[in-house]
Parts: sequence; structure tokens; C-alpha cells
Amino acid sequence: MFHVFSLFSESGLSFWERVAAWYENSLLKELVTYFGERYFSVEFGVYENFSLGQNASVTARNMILAVAVGLIVASIMTAYLRMGHGGFVRKLLAEDCTSPEKAKTLSELGYFRSSIIRRELTRGTVLRMVVRCREEELWKELATANQKGEVEKKATEDQSDEAQAVLEEQTPSDGVEAGKPVSHPFRPNFLTAHFYIPEELRYRAEIRFEAKGSGWLPLLIVVVLTVIAASALCYFLPDVVAFADNLISFFSP
Repeated sequence: MFHVFSLFSESGLSFWERVAAWYENSLLKELVTYFGERYFSVEFGVYENFSLGQNASVTARNMILAVAVGLIVASIMTAYLRMGHGGFVRKLLAEDCTSPEKAKTLSELGYFRSSIIRRELTRGTVLRMVVRCREEELWKELATANQKGEVEKKATEDQSDEAQAVLEEQTPSDGVEAGKPVSHPFRPNFLTAHFYIPEELRYRAEIRFEAKGSGWLPLLIVVVLTVIAASALCYFLPDVVAFADNLISFFSP
């Protein structure tokens, strides 16, 4: 235990360098090496029609493990999206927030305290593929004009208190120079911002963030099955190659 803390207290090394140094002398590495050699090793034999050495065995094992790790990572990301972001999307659909008029704030949806949702709505891409902010859409319409005067005129023509509030809130403190486009990015105010999913994106949101299959138990099952399949493939791959070698020899003249 003290060895671990001493490694992490070393100066002049990056975080990952200290982690690597700790891993080299840890019990975790011994366990990984043991299970890797026992359950995830590929040992090709001597074949009549194939010449497969140690390098081929290592390459085959690495390819199998790479695919398995990729599947596990994809499963974790899918579960994270469905359990985290998916709850917010399903809440919007359950509240019938499918138009700007029906949009609701994070407080009304019960997600104001969720830093993950706020961060994703601010600069993320996953939720923003289906979730829209009413104030942001209005700001885009107002910011279409190339001069501040035209933007203000557009807000006045709309005769909307909300349009005026968005304009005042989103316009930079130094104003907008005449003749230049209003390019200031939208900054959502989560106390007042309203969110919704357009009706035309409902089906896409339901499919991508459906509740079925989400949760830790389905994820654990996928991980266990993937590990078992990778181990079985490593174990039986030499037999498959031997069978192919026998077939070639059988049909060869």
C-alpha cells in the first residue's frame, strides 16, 4: 500500500507514467498475465499446409482481444448514454416536449442539479443531436442579420418579450460592430432555458435512447459473454486451423 502511494508521490513524472510504473510491480499485472496465459493464449501447432509461428499466435490473440475490448467499450458507452442521457431524453418525451411551445426548463424536468446534463447541453454533441433549446433557436433567428440594428429590429418586429430578453442576455457587453455578423455563440441560462425534442426527431430519440437493455445487469451480461467468447475463440482457433489444414490435404491431389 505504501509502495503505491510512494509511486504516486514521485515528482517529474506524468500521471500516466506513474500509473505505468505502479502497474509494472503490482499484483494486478501478475493477475492479468496469469489469466492471459491461461485463458487467452493461442498456440498454433505444426500444419502440413500452413506455416504459423509464434508471431502468428501473438497476432491472432491480440486481434481477438482488440475486438473483445472494442465490444466491451462500445457496450459501456451505450449503457452510459441510455442510463445517463437517455433518462433526460425519455423525460422530455414523457412530458410531450416536442415543440418550442411545449418546451420546459431543467427545473421543471427535474434535471437542474445534473451537472452531466448541463455540460452535455452546453458543449456536448450526443444530446444536441435530438434536443433543441427554444432560446437558442430564437437567438439564431435574431443573429441572422449582419448588423446589430437589424437584429434589434427583428426582435422588435417579433413583438416578443422573450426575443428581447434573449437579445439582451446573449449580446456581448461590448456590443456588435455594425456591418459585421453576430457570431457570438449562444450561452444557455439553465434557470430560464427551455428544451424540447422536435416531433420529426422523436422516433430517432426513442430508438437511440430507449430504456430497453439499459442498466448494469445487461452490461455485465454483455461483458461476461464477450470475455467467454474471446477465451473460447483463443482456445478453439488452433483446432479450426487444423481442421482447415486437414480439409486442404484431403481435397488436394
